[in-house]
Amino acid sequence: MMMDNRSLSWGLALLTALAYTAAEAFRPFPLSWLLKALPALTLLQWSLGRAIRGPRLLLYLALAAAACGDIALDFGHDSHLVPGLAAFGVTQLCLFALFWRLPAGRPCWQWITLPLGTWVFLWLIWPFLDGRAPLLALYSLLLTAMVMGAVRANLNGQSQLGAALFLISDSMIAIDTFVYHSQAGMTTIFVTYFAALMLLVKGLTAPRSESGTGRPVRQSAATPPRQSP
Repeated sequence: MMMDNRSLSWGLALLTALAYTAAEAFRPFPLSWLLKALPALTLLQWSLGRAIRGPRLLLYLALAAAACGDIALDFGHDSHLVPGLAAFGVTQLCLFALFWRLPAGRPCWQWITLPLGTWVFLWLIWPFLDGRAPLLALYSLLLTAMVMGAVRANLNGQSQLGAALFLISDSMIAIDTFVYHSQAGMTTIFVTYFAALMLLVKGLTAPRSESGTGRPVRQSAATPPRQSP
């Protein structure tokens, strides 16, 4: 029954993500804020009690904060950007803590230069920003640090791809809000964002892959896997 409930939660997360992405063009509609938050909330329910690569509370808080950010931004990326950044800032801090507490799985040169891309992005869009530019820059640094942690940890392909998609999605939000709005851009934002959430959750609850193989590390029968409290 537990396995069935978890499968149902994962399926509901996917279904609600697809439904919101398809209906986003008609916002605001009744309970659109709830529909947008449901993927994060159902992923939170799915992850309850599962073995996690780090303190469970951090992942739970990351998903709860993401749901709050979803609710805020559903009312408008421009009008509710500040509360959205605050909520997702908590998400990035929690994911940052989860990834950076893991031992390094890649050499430094493979992830240390990632902030250069963030600097170039901010430099390009800075002329379009308003008084919220410092907040956006601070959030960009948190997001970049989270992605660096995911690449550095090299936990598995799912977590690294999820982190990269989170970066793409939030970069698209900045472009859509301050530079150029398009429906195609909005669709890309939600496809990448919901995929990022699902991949991050799946990756943080999956075993570490063998370097370069994508296969889970084989555990000794005498050494059971450690679960964090």
